[in-house]
Amino acid sequence: MGVKKSVDFPEHDHAAFDYDLPESFIALHPSEPRSDAKLLVWNGDEADVSHRFSDLPSLLPEGCQLWMNNTRVIRARLLLQKETGGRLEIFLLEPIDQSMEQSLSSIRPVRWRCMVKGGKKWKNGMAAIKVEDAAGVWEVNAQRVGMEEGIRHVELDWKFTASSTGKEAAVMFSMLLESMGRMPLPPYMRRPDEPDDASDYQTVYAEVPGSVAAPTAGLHYDEALLAELSATKSLHAVTLHVGAGTFKPLGEGEVKQHVMHAERCSVSFDSIKALAQPNQNRIATGTTTLRTLESLYWLALKWRSEGTQPLVLEQWEWCDALRSVEAEMDWSMETAMQWLIQQLDGQGWEFETAIMMAPPYRVRSVQALITNFHMPQSTLLCLVACAIGAPWRSVYEVAMSNDFKFLSYGDGSLLQIEPFAR
Repeated sequence: MGVKKSVDFPEHDHAAFDYDLPESFIALHPSEPRSDAKLLVWNGDEADVSHRFSDLPSLLPEGCQLWMNNTRVIRARLLLQKETGGRLEIFLLEPIDQSMEQSLSSIRPVRWRCMVKGGKKWKNGMAAIKVEDAAGVWEVNAQRVGMEEGIRHVELDWKFTASSTGKEAAVMFSMLLESMGRMPLPPYMRRPDEPDDASDYQTVYAEVPGSVAAPTAGLHYDEALLAELSATKSLHAVTLHVGAGTFKPLGEGEVKQHVMHAERCSVSFDSIKALAQPNQNRIATGTTTLRTLESLYWLALKWRSEGTQPLVLEQWEWCDALRSVEAEMDWSMETAMQWLIQQLDGQGWEFETAIMMAPPYRVRSVQALITNFHMPQSTLLCLVACAIGAPWRSVYEVAMSNDFKFLSYGDGSLLQIEPFAR
């Protein structure tokens, strides 16, 4: 019988990541223009609150790599009516037995894991809606087909009759969502989505559909700011499809008991080559971008250790099985990426990550993080604490005392993790 490995989990109670957030500090609408949002700059010693996002080109080192998450938010909320007359709100989380791309392009019924509002008594029967728009008539039916841990499995079927021909036409699920879906604003906004949210709750560089929440740090970039940044910086993208787990608060008790849901990532071969370049200053835009880059590092170590290409990074592998691997190999981010280049042979990499970063986790992939101000007792706040340590609390206090707005549509910060290379 083998010896059981010890697991060195982060030892923190959920209360270590708590603070008082009055509702008056929660932004309900974004800054206009986007880049006019306030930017707190933390240099490792003190916080400077005199900047806006439009100042980023002068704040970041010339020639640095600026990384972003190019996922696109889908219209993940559908409002339907039960046969009994009651209303249902279906919040799509992820497809069942299909990739996101397969489900969105499907012209046949699809099954999704969903959160359902108003669905306590919805055990059998159909929920439906019929809507006419300029293109034609949509008829949508939903049926509950299963359940797991409070998440319902829902099968969705639809029919579209084109107004131009009066005939039924085969249309993809993505077209249904674009026509009838609503933007999945976070529940803490406590307001219905508005027409402007269709563009406001989407980064201007959003490209790959699949998220049910926006990578909100990127909402501060507008076309003018991106053009200015691209003149002197090197812009790069990865993809992480954000799931509803991003809203899941830490449970009572130890942080190590929190369960992270895996999210799908995609990194191109060109991005891996860029990450392999030595002596680079790298800045991650948002926690989702950082989670993708950090996961890539650990997956490279996992592949090297196990000899086969992994498809999933589990929540605590960094402080469990891979801790001794890292100690033995002593790889930097660049070394890990250089090794990956040899293995991938020109191909990108798709994988799932459930990594949870909580102190004493140490960031390996970037020197700075651009991020919003996050919810109390959230995994996102745990990640900020990994980036800058205990000063996160004083940084948040300074932001509040200077009337910064918090959460998805709020202001942001540029957090120095380690000094930039000269």
